[in-house]
Order: sequence, then C-alpha cells, then structure tokens
Amino acid sequence: MNFIFVLILLSLAAIAITFILNLLFKKIRYIKYIPAIVLFPFMLYNFITMYSATNEGFESLGKFVMGILLLTAFASSLITTIVIDIINRNISRKK
Repeated sequence: MNFIFVLILLSLAAIAITFILNLLFKKIRYIKYIPAIVLFPFMLYNFITMYSATNEGFESLGKFVMGILLLTAFASSLITTIVIDIINRNISRKK
C-alpha cells in the first residue's frame, strides 16, 4: 500500500515538472523532454548495477526498488510529454 502511494506521488511529481517546463518554455519544444532524459540514465544504472557481484546483503534489492521508482517517474514524464505534444499539434492544426 505504501509503495503504491509513493509510486503515485512520484508520478504526479514527474507530471507536474514536465507540465511546468511546458508552460515556461512553450516555444522551445524539446525542453519538456529533459526530465525523462535525465531520469533514464539513473534508472538504467540502477538496473545494471543490481546484477553486480560486489553487492552485499539487500543492496541489490534496494537498487531494484530505486530502479522501479525511477522507471515510474521516467514513464509518466515521457507519456505526459507525448500527450502534450499531441494536444499542441491538434491545437495548431485547428488555427
């Protein structure tokens, strides 16, 4: 229950950051992709280092959980960006 709540909060934060970047830099289209671009390498790092042999105890489990959290933020930010682009394209076609 608590983990799902954290995932929802993280998704909402990523969506809010993406939306705020879209509002601040409306003319520069690619600025809103920055949160997804920044989150992707950290997510990948956690999933790759999860399999390293030097981990002791539950360190690999912690890296897996961190990777899942970053994956959630990355996916929600990327989906929000794509939806905003589609909406902006439809609005510009109507003009």
